[in-house]
Amino acid sequence: MTFLILACAVPTPKIFYPFFVLLFYVLSFLPVYIAKRSTPGNETNPKTEFALFLAAGMVLSAFALPIVLAHSLVITWTACVLTLISNVINYSTMLGYAMREDNFDAPYGGMF
Repeated sequence: MTFLILACAVPTPKIFYPFFVLLFYVLSFLPVYIAKRSTPGNETNPKTEFALFLAAGMVLSAFALPIVLAHSLVITWTACVLTLISNVINYSTMLGYAMREDNFDAPYGGMF
C-alpha cells in the first residue's frame, strides 16, 4: 500500500487514478473464495476452473490498468512503476496467504 500511496503523491500531486487498482485487489479473490466454499472437497470442477479464470483476469487487469494509464499520459511512468511494485507485493502476499494451508497435495495449492 505504501507504493500505491506514493504513486498517487510523488510524481504529480492529487492524481488518484492509481487507486483504481484497489478495486481489483478486492475483487480478485472473490470468485475463488465463492467457488471454494460451494465445492466440497479438493477436486476441481468447471466452476472452480472458471473462478480461477476470472481471478487471473482480474490480476492481469490490475497490472494492465497502470500501463494503459501511463501510455495515455493520464499518469506518469513513475506512478506506473510504483503501482506495479505495489501490485507485485500485494498479490504475492495474497498468494502466500492462500498457500499457507497444510493441504499442499491439493490441486493448485492450499486455498485453490
